[in-house]
Amino acid sequence: MLGIFLAALSCATFAYDLKELPEGTSSTFVCVDGSQIYLGLVCDGKPDCQDVSDETQKLCRHVVCPTSMYRCAYGACIRREFRCDGIQNCLDGSDEIRCDVAEICNDFEFQCASTSDCIPLKDICNGYVDCQDGSDENLTTCQGHPCPAHTYHCSYGGCVHQEVICDGAMDCLDGTDEDSMTCKAIHCRGTECDKYKCSDEEFACKSGGQCIPHRKVCDGTHQCRDGSDETTTLCSNYTCPPESFRCSYGGCIPATKKCNIEQNCYDWSDEDESVCGVSLPEGACRLPPAKPGTHYQVGNCPECHPGDVVAELTTLDYFCDIEGSLEGPSTIYCEDNKWMPSIPICPTDTEDITCSPLNAPGAVKRCEVKWGSHQGWISCDKPVPVGTHASLECPEYYEAEAGASHATCLHDGTWTRKPLHCRPVCGIQEHSVIPLIVHGWEATVLDPVPWHAALFAYEDGKLNFFCGGTLIAERVVLTAGHCVWKNDADLMKVVLGGYSSNFNDQEEGAQIFDVEKIELQYSYQDHEGNYGSDLAILLLEKSATINKMVMPACIDWTNSNDVKFRNGAIGLVSGMGITENDTFSSTLRSTSVLIVSDEKCREKQKKDFRKYITYTSFCGGWSNGTGVCNGDSGGGLVLPKPNSTVWEIHGVVSISPRRLGTNFCDPNFYTIFTRVSAYATWIKKIIDSIPVLGPPNATNLPNHDMIG
Repeated sequence: MLGIFLAALSCATFAYDLKELPEGTSSTFVCVDGSQIYLGLVCDGKPDCQDVSDETQKLCRHVVCPTSMYRCAYGACIRREFRCDGIQNCLDGSDEIRCDVAEICNDFEFQCASTSDCIPLKDICNGYVDCQDGSDENLTTCQGHPCPAHTYHCSYGGCVHQEVICDGAMDCLDGTDEDSMTCKAIHCRGTECDKYKCSDEEFACKSGGQCIPHRKVCDGTHQCRDGSDETTTLCSNYTCPPESFRCSYGGCIPATKKCNIEQNCYDWSDEDESVCGVSLPEGACRLPPAKPGTHYQVGNCPECHPGDVVAELTTLDYFCDIEGSLEGPSTIYCEDNKWMPSIPICPTDTEDITCSPLNAPGAVKRCEVKWGSHQGWISCDKPVPVGTHASLECPEYYEAEAGASHATCLHDGTWTRKPLHCRPVCGIQEHSVIPLIVHGWEATVLDPVPWHAALFAYEDGKLNFFCGGTLIAERVVLTAGHCVWKNDADLMKVVLGGYSSNFNDQEEGAQIFDVEKIELQYSYQDHEGNYGSDLAILLLEKSATINKMVMPACIDWTNSNDVKFRNGAIGLVSGMGITENDTFSSTLRSTSVLIVSDEKCREKQKKDFRKYITYTSFCGGWSNGTGVCNGDSGGGLVLPKPNSTVWEIHGVVSISPRRLGTNFCDPNFYTIFTRVSAYATWIKKIIDSIPVLGPPNATNLPNHDMIG
């Protein structure tokens, strides 16, 4: 009936703007108080029922708005031109929020109440806050939210997995999954547990402390948090009631629930296409069920679960608990509704489903098995049994990028949530001083430049300093293309946290790295005298240890603070190049740099240098004898983020005019910097391809004394 009602509603909505029911029409909506209104007035942004039952989130979230309409945060549809017209047309006022932002969520997304963020509808009321303002997990949004049969219904309306009940972590935002009365039987010890024994009318779950009615056993849904009520061993001999459908593993569901496009058998066998006599969408495939000792990763869909339908050409990468035991292809793909060439097998002597090792880049991980024969602390870096609870946190000098701080291994071999991902803290200078607008000042351990990298190369058997660079990720250093385009990675060294241009005279705490690979910006063409796109990335052979002395600079990925629009701002450049005495500095020095407009730069710059001022570059300096010079190339120009103490890299030292009759720069002219924001996509693609590892002692940080 709901589907029929919604179809009628989507056709009828907005046809009238009347408070009363038009004569002679049967398209009516019955309010909760019994009164009737015209169907076209339902979910139109304003209440027409006196009890407001025509504008509830529970009802309106199912409405599909026409493309000409704007969708309110709670689901109602109003005319698109009503958004940000100064009048509240949505009942919740969401049409008058964030009017400075053009983005509007589509019909398959939920719009967060006080921000412009859009999240998938499937992510609302799942126990995990996706909207920054929490509007996807509050009582207003989730009250009356329909929860699937296999989930636990939190008091505020959210739905969480049955397996997370009483696991010591609050998955419901209101904590009702960890209610002390509910969890007493599960958390009891010794003789105290005697008073919680199951009665003859109840089934005792194997994990202990949980009793369910016998009628709930083998009903297609896990009621026991350990799944012991729905095992093949138990249910294969179970006698199904009349007019039932038997699931593949033996459980029984009412025949009326078969082929209703919902998961009623936990193994999805009630929705199998051969059972239902229907076809999957063109080319699509259903993800294979979980098998003992077997795992696969779904290409472009890390949060997909077994039973989900995925698009044609989706790939699955298989691996086994027992390394090297895979029989069949390691990668298969979906084509013409089939998995090709065939689904591989992982031989195993156990019937237990496991979850793959926890992939939580940069995070400190702790895993505890809450029930079963393996109960206790185990390693998170190996396959873990169902019921394993993982706690995650970011170590010192790292911050959360995405994901949840805890997750549980489910019966389908997947984790409840995307685990926490951490990234190095960036742009923090713990002992920052005021920039001196003179000839620069010496940087020391008391005034560190934690993102500066010094580049050395072998020459005549000796490592000589030649350029600067900027650390932007654990293993990624940004520098100028002209510094390294002729260099061999095997003949280079990078020093972080060092302050001397003498390779053998570095401060205690300096970190020295080999270079694995040089990524030259593909548009750079030094051999043609073209200094456009003067950028390169060095991939270090190992990760830097992030601390207060070695830390990446931030990058403004949004371009909201682009240097091109910050004329008059003062940045900071560090290096060990030529000083005012025409000699290379023996120590790292820093100087302030004024950002100037392209017009002002062209006026001041030498004529033959004007060609280097393009949309991929900018100018900086004082044109008074203070500035950057030979040997400073590749170093980063950093600017403080507006209204913040965080430093972002906006430029890389590229070129400047020479003094007449010398090979030295002329600091009376401006320096040309490569504009980092112009290459943000290229830089981010490289950074994202390198997994974050975290501190080298990360595996020893979490309660190592408790893990066997």
